[in-house]
Amino acid sequence: MLKQNPSQSAIPNGKLPLNLSSILLVEIDRKLRDSRRLLLGTLEYPVLAIGGYTDLCRLSAESNCCLVAIDISHSEQEAVRIAAHARRTWPNAKILLLGRPSEEFDDPLYDDAVDAHYNPSGLVDAAYRLLEKGSAGNSSD
Repeated sequence: MLKQNPSQSAIPNGKLPLNLSSILLVEIDRKLRDSRRLLLGTLEYPVLAIGGYTDLCRLSAESNCCLVAIDISHSEQEAVRIAAHARRTWPNAKILLLGRPSEEFDDPLYDDAVDAHYNPSGLVDAAYRLLEKGSAGNSSD
């Protein structure tokens, strides 16, 4: 059986359309991960929820993530590693930090930050804004 590769010539410019993209949620706490996965699922994109950097490294670059949401409350250093890996793997993806980064968190590693602990609708709103920016940016390519 032949294996189809989505990165082959059937895709214009070698980019998958945004409607075939997914949201990646990186959250160490399983209960929060489950609830935030459901929240982000309201945006009508498939949501892949993982626990940390090790899980991230196992993902294929062909996962076509358009948004990567990273909880920074457990370890900002780990979140920096995750954001840097996501930027290299999916350079067109928007990165949303869940929590407020310190001054040491490098600005190019993320596009927005939101305190999602006390404001679940803020998480959805911020994700929606970033996805809208991403779709506007892709339409002009």
